[in-house]
Amino acid sequence: MFHSEPWPIERCVRRGRALALLALALLFPFPARAATEYSVANGLSQNSVLSMVQDAEGFVWLATEDGLNRFDGYEFRVYRPSESLGVGAAANYISDLALQDPYLFLATNGGGLIVFDRRDGRFRHLGVDDGLQAEHLTSVEVTGPGRLLLASRGGLERLAWDGDPMQADFKVERLAQQPEHAGREFWELHASSSGVWVGSGDGMFRVDSNGELLPFPVQGSTAPFNTDAFLEHPAGVLWIGAWDQGLFRLRLDTGETRHFLPGQPQSVGLRSRRILSLAAGPDGSVFVGTDQGLAWFDPGCDCLRVMNHRRAARLAGRGFLVQSLLSDEQGGVFAGYWGEGLVRFTPQDRAFHVEGYRDEGPAALNHHRVRAILEARNGDLWLGTFGGGVQRVRGERRLGEPWRFESEPFGSAEDVLPMTSRLVWALLEGRDGRLWAGTDDGLFLRTGEFEPWQREQPIGVEVAMAGVRVLAEDARGRIWVGSSSGLSRIESGGSERAGISLATPEFPLWRRRQMENIQSLYIDPQQRVWVGSWAGLAILDADGATIARYGVEHGLPAPIVWDIHRHTDGSLWLATNGGVVRVGNPDAPEQLQLRALGRAEGLPYGPALGLVSDRSGMLWITSNRGLLRYEPRGGGLRLFTRAQGIAADEFATQAEALGRNGWLYFGGIDGLTAFDPAALPDALELPRPRLSDLRVDGEAVPSLAPSGTAPGTLRLPHDHGPLILDFTGLVFNQPESVRFRYRLREDQAFIDLGTRRSLILDHVPAGTSTLQLEVDNQGQRAEAALVSFEVVPPWTDSWLFRGAAVVAVLLVLLALYLWRVRSLTRQRSRLERLVSERTRELRRQKEALEATALALGEANQRFKNLSLQDPLTGLSNRRSLIERLQADFARETGERPALLMIDLDHFKRINDSLGHRAGDAVLRDFAELLLSEVPERGAVGRWGGEEFLCLLPAHPPEFAWQWAERLLARVRERRVQVGGQIIEYRASAGLAFAAPSGGVDASLALADGALYAAKSAGRDCLRQA
Repeated sequence: MFHSEPWPIERCVRRGRALALLALALLFPFPARAATEYSVANGLSQNSVLSMVQDAEGFVWLATEDGLNRFDGYEFRVYRPSESLGVGAAANYISDLALQDPYLFLATNGGGLIVFDRRDGRFRHLGVDDGLQAEHLTSVEVTGPGRLLLASRGGLERLAWDGDPMQADFKVERLAQQPEHAGREFWELHASSSGVWVGSGDGMFRVDSNGELLPFPVQGSTAPFNTDAFLEHPAGVLWIGAWDQGLFRLRLDTGETRHFLPGQPQSVGLRSRRILSLAAGPDGSVFVGTDQGLAWFDPGCDCLRVMNHRRAARLAGRGFLVQSLLSDEQGGVFAGYWGEGLVRFTPQDRAFHVEGYRDEGPAALNHHRVRAILEARNGDLWLGTFGGGVQRVRGERRLGEPWRFESEPFGSAEDVLPMTSRLVWALLEGRDGRLWAGTDDGLFLRTGEFEPWQREQPIGVEVAMAGVRVLAEDARGRIWVGSSSGLSRIESGGSERAGISLATPEFPLWRRRQMENIQSLYIDPQQRVWVGSWAGLAILDADGATIARYGVEHGLPAPIVWDIHRHTDGSLWLATNGGVVRVGNPDAPEQLQLRALGRAEGLPYGPALGLVSDRSGMLWITSNRGLLRYEPRGGGLRLFTRAQGIAADEFATQAEALGRNGWLYFGGIDGLTAFDPAALPDALELPRPRLSDLRVDGEAVPSLAPSGTAPGTLRLPHDHGPLILDFTGLVFNQPESVRFRYRLREDQAFIDLGTRRSLILDHVPAGTSTLQLEVDNQGQRAEAALVSFEVVPPWTDSWLFRGAAVVAVLLVLLALYLWRVRSLTRQRSRLERLVSERTRELRRQKEALEATALALGEANQRFKNLSLQDPLTGLSNRRSLIERLQADFARETGERPALLMIDLDHFKRINDSLGHRAGDAVLRDFAELLLSEVPERGAVGRWGGEEFLCLLPAHPPEFAWQWAERLLARVRERRVQVGGQIIEYRASAGLAFAAPSGGVDASLALADGALYAAKSAGRDCLRQA
């Protein structure tokens, strides 16, 4: 709907109100919502979406200031009346849309009324010459079959026609001709089951059956009552949106009126008094568009909640105008913004509550990264952020309403604490009610409700606790502290500390350091302590003695254990940097059965960062690619990403919690996500296979694009040009996950297209065939016949032609046979004469072939040598090394080599700063060094990129270590000159000895892990697995 700018005085008043609302927003920040945004960058013709409708097939049509757009979930197709009709560009400024399928009626700002047939893309123009009183239209509404109502600044008109509106004569009847309506501007029209409603700049009206405008007073409104939006939903309940008086709900049977205004307890989601658009939602909900974003009415609480996308908070100061709204069958809603494009909110947007960092005052979350979450027994929610310290949210927290955060500083105002004290990794509430916070600066303690946070003061022997990562409490009230410097325990009844050593001297130093880098803790019912570190899993008894250890050699997919979780069904799960692991036989720590879950179970590749189970038994897995919900019994999996409403796709390790009311809380790199999993909508969109475009030899076929519900038939000659078909599933939520398959005949198998939405058919076989499309939306499938082809066969396919062709072929074959017999007789004597000569020739050819075969054998051997050699360095390549390893491991007796994996440190910097020529020179120099140092029974080769692998004698055991140390020392002495530049380089190395029961892959994994440890230790060093 088009609207004029307010008069200067009115604009000043509204500006003051807007400033007041902005101040309220700054004091009480609103949670942002994730949503899918579309703009001109995505193909939208213009960024102001003024009206929307959805046709019977499911396509969404959008009116903009520069044309009509059709949206299928993937792309926009633009139709401009000016280009088709040859009229002025004013016809492209579409203020409002109305649909009487398959026709759309476009009210334009200066181009009159445009009728559009969506089946073939034809336009028809109606203007002053056709009886309209104005061509600057503000609204259009279908009031019945063959009936329209038009609103403009000049008045109100009723249009009627019979038959096809593209051809029919229109009868125009002017309404509101009484003197009291002179000069009145009409802005909004709405036809509902209770009548036709008209909004103007100074009141609202109801149109009776005779076309008379009956004033309709609204209790609580004040003159001038400028109405911008109407909606009857459900039947008998009329919602009225006013320009500057808020939102009204009127029960038509009783006259009961409720007035919603910003600042009311039940109107927290309403940020402005200016209501621009309304749309019906599921289960009695209503979407409300304002000049400060989108809100929605929740009938469950009889209140208004906020639903904005992320940029809304930053743009709230200058307004975020929701000009149009369109809800769909799945409960999602499209919001058309003025100047900001189109946004689609999913049903999950109303289920997920997101709190992100915004610099809107002290009540907001004060940092992007949420690393620790704790719901205390009194219901308060505590958050630890990675740079903002500790914050608390008191009392009840509601979905879609702003949460008030209180920062809780460590120490007194006079204390000067390092920045590391604001890096909070862990939170714990003890049995005695004390709160513990683990930071990079150690432990902090809060002993009571009115007591400040203070640094925990140790008693007795000082035990290092720098870099606290995780906290746990056992049945005796002892606090177990895992840090980057090891494991310790604080005894009950005081703060006496005890250091727990996990590493023993037989492990190399780098491995001991990994064992002491604690990331996760879990205390089982038998009071055993499960410890996850950078070196895998360790299980201790209640006194801290080690019972068992597990690493990659025991079945862990990767060495770092980020989280340990006991499911509600009693099963035990691990989150590692290689994915999720289910622990079998957890009651026998020395006989654990570790099963890594991966692609076979539908889990995506990558790390698992945290685990928590909800009350229904679902296991929730955080990752760096979204939030996964896994059903342990049936294996069902669903992925939620930022597009579905969560704060971010990447989460923090162990930043998850199950609240007492069943809510789940997750922290990540961009704030907090909270929701009730029981209220999370599960239904996925059912696809609607549709043909969006069809071209034959480059020419569009408008009568079949888009298709109807029944497939049309396209007749084609046998020599037709290529057919290009574009199709869609009309899935608007995660359309990138939709897959397509097609076939042309019922007896054929479907051909998989993946996510490709187009098809090129170079040739359709003669006869009748039908293109059937199957669309799969993450398990929700639908199939439809899109178009039938009738290909006329050529005249050469007739039976008469085929019979004559057979006779002709037989005669030709007979003639050829007779000619051949005579020809063979003549040639026989000549062939006999040539036999002896050919025999001699064949003998010479045999000798030549034998010589050629010998040369080919030599060439094949050279090619084989080249396939096993790296062309740049001349060393053995990865294939050659693997063959050597497989041969060594295949022998039942004999020595298996030690594996030394080497990586040139910061090699990418050399390439980036000095060029690939310099990098190649460094690789060749290092290869020369390896060749000069390789022992007699060893082998060296280039593993890939800047990585090299050395196979060394394993006995005596110290030989490989000493050889590697000597090699690194030689590297530090190397200098490479390239173009006047002297280049120094360094290397990191990981050494592993092949386990007797392990295979090639296991030994390589050990060497690779040792190399990773060398890099973690600062590079230019050697580590042993």
